[in-house]
Parts: sequence; structure tokens; C-alpha cells
Amino acid sequence: MKLFTEYPEKDETKYCALMSELVKKNMDNLYGGEKKKTAKRDTHSKTNAAVQGTLEIFDFDEAAIKQELSKRASLTEAQLQAISLKQGLFAKPQQYPVWLRFANGAFSVKNDYEGDTRSMSVKAIGVEGERLPQSHELTTQDIITHNTEFFFIRTIKDFHSFFLAVYRAGLFPLFKLLVLLWLKLHPYESTLLRNSFKRFPKSLLTERYWSASAYSLGLKSDFDPSQPGRVPVEYPVVIKYGFTPVSSQPPHQQLALESRPESELKRAKVSGSEDNYYREDIIQALAKPDAEYCWDFQIQFQTSPEMSIDDTTIVWNEEESPFFTVGRLSVKHQKVNSPKESDFGENLSFSPANGLAVHRPVGAINRLRSIVYPIVADNRHEKRGVKYQEPTA
Repeated sequence: MKLFTEYPEKDETKYCALMSELVKKNMDNLYGGEKKKTAKRDTHSKTNAAVQGTLEIFDFDEAAIKQELSKRASLTEAQLQAISLKQGLFAKPQQYPVWLRFANGAFSVKNDYEGDTRSMSVKAIGVEGERLPQSHELTTQDIITHNTEFFFIRTIKDFHSFFLAVYRAGLFPLFKLLVLLWLKLHPYESTLLRNSFKRFPKSLLTERYWSASAYSLGLKSDFDPSQPGRVPVEYPVVIKYGFTPVSSQPPHQQLALESRPESELKRAKVSGSEDNYYREDIIQALAKPDAEYCWDFQIQFQTSPEMSIDDTTIVWNEEESPFFTVGRLSVKHQKVNSPKESDFGENLSFSPANGLAVHRPVGAINRLRSIVYPIVADNRHEKRGVKYQEPTA
């Protein structure tokens, strides 16, 4: 295994094709007939809010970051010289307007007191440069993050078998046992899934988020976009993204992560009423005239081949490879509780492959997501009767 290199998976083309057909059938099963107009995503189904913000890219010290990277990774002088951090989204100090979608991770809309992951998808607007061929928008950059450092499934093949069990469980109630059986037969993945469900954040506006999957920062001069997934492909450098909550006032100190109070969580469970805690919290928090929430926008480098690019269940140890701050995301006072806003959040379309070529999503799971996400989005928009338009500031 080499540094900054992604590897093809056995039978990858086959299982990507199977997943493509499976997600279409799953969407038809979930949102066919009279349910068409209410079609949601097949995962991360519950939209908590669509929020406007600003992503500021700093004039960060590239030389200092590269020097620190050289201490932590075994790089040749040629490799080090090939790394250019100030390109694409990071090319120059700039402020980008963004749309954020806060969501829960489950396959269906559930109460917020149920164990789940939470996501923050970031869409930066007005990002100029050569686009990835799979981009569905012209001048945006999508960064999809979750409040877990990992994704619980290692391979495309395993994800297909898991999703097939979920699909069959949706067809017939008795087939729900298939999901439990899959988890029993995959104890490693089952443990990761349970662990990712343990956190109940106090607020999604003060939570920490990770991309879990990796991205290139730059491409080699001889890069061939047809090769990833077929042969090993090496990049100048590979990174992950992170958003760490910080105080809104200088010196922007990192905030301690807080959990939803246990007593309040128990009350919600026994009340029998619908629990939309995270949406209500965002609405109330941002309704305050002086509201301001911030995250440090950070990147983390792969510093050893053991930090797998393709296996997203492996967390990149921050002691071995710390995050470097390259910008700041901020959200201020706004109203987010109108029906129009809800529709806008439902219709927003995100994909790891929507953006600049130099920020190419890499790794097996990212290659699958880059194929499947647009299929689900197109299917969802068709069912809802939406003619999708690229969002503006």
C-alpha cells in the first residue's frame, strides 16, 4: 500500500451497477404511488433545517503546514514539492456564501430521541475552476460531513448486501429480521453502527463534523479520470475535511461537545408525541438577533498507508495527523421555519462529486456515493415534480 493512493475493489463495477439499480427500486418502494410528491432521500431522510452561512478561506501559512506534514509522513523531496495546498477552494483568501443542510442519518424520518448520526452538508457558492465530470452544478463545491469520524461499512460489496437487506425489510415486515441477521453476521460493522448512534448532541449548531471519507487536493499531470476503480491511482496528497465548533468571538476557542440532557431525552421518549428537537433548536437559536455560530474549517492529511483511503471504518488518528485550520464557517441570525424553507431544504441536492476536479472524492465508498447520490437526487426530484435549479446566495 502506498501513500496518497486509492485502490480498486474486486468486482467494483458489478456492485456499483447493482447498487444503482437497487436504489432506484428502493425509492420506488418508499415513495411510489400517492407518496411521490413527498419523496425524500433514501438515507439522511429527515431534514432538520436549511441554513444560510458564510465560509471564509484564510490566507493560511502553506509552508508551515507542509513542513509539519513532512515531519509526520515519509515523503520524498519530489512528493513534498508536488503538494500544492493553495488551489481550488483554498486558492486565495475569500468568503463564499453557503447553504447548509442539517439532517439525521436514518433511512426514514424518525423521532430525534432515537439513536442516529447527524449530518451537516455544506454547499459553497461561486467556486470557480475546472469541474468534476459528475458535477450537477456549475459553480458550487459540496462538502458532506457527519458527527462521526467513520463510516460503518468497509466495502462496496458489503454496502450492497446491507442495503439489499434494508430494501427487502421495506417490502415485507417479516424481512426486518434480515437486517438484524446481517448485523449479526457482521459484528465489526454492527459495533461501529451502535457506537455511532450513542451521541445525542445538545445542538447541531455546536456539534463537530468529519467527512470520514477522503479527497484529493490536486491531481497529477498525467491523471486519467477513467482509471480510479480500475487500477491503483496516486494523488499529490489526500485529505479529509472537518468542522470543529469554536466560540463566535476571538480567539475562537474550541467548544466542548455537549449532549442533550438525559432527563429531557427520557421525557421525549415517554411523551408519545413527535420529537423534532434538532429542528426546533435550530429555529429558536437562530431567531435570536445576536445569534452567531462558528466552526473552524480544517483539513487532515493521510500521513501513513495504514490510514486507509478506501476503508472508511478506519479513523485517522489525530495525534499522528492533526487537523489544520484553513478557514471558518459561520452562521448568523435568520428565520428558517417557513414551509418554503422546508421545501428548499428537501430539494437541495448534494454529492461528493459535485465540485472542482482538484477536490476529487477518492476511495471505494466515495466512488460508490458519486454514482448513487445523483441517481437518488434525480429520482427524488422527478417524483416531487421539481425542476432542479442550482442554488444561489
